[in-house]
Amino acid sequence: MLGRKSGQIRLLRAEVELATRRAGHWQKVNGRLNEYIDSLEAELDIAVREYTELESKFNTLVAEREASRAVEPSFFAHEVGM
Repeated sequence: MLGRKSGQIRLLRAEVELATRRAGHWQKVNGRLNEYIDSLEAELDIAVREYTELESKFNTLVAEREASRAVEPSFFAHEVGM
């Protein structure tokens, strides 16, 4: 009976050791994935910031163009008045 119990204990210890190794492996994988996610989020933040800056510049240029069109008389309006 003691031999059977000690065999079960050895088997359980081996299973615990194997589970511990697997857990360590998956913790490393999880850590690498989290680092990759963090780098992607950082790249996305940069891209969003650059897009926002470009959008602002575009809107400024459009507003300047519209303002200059409002000030300058149209070529066609000049001919119609002739």
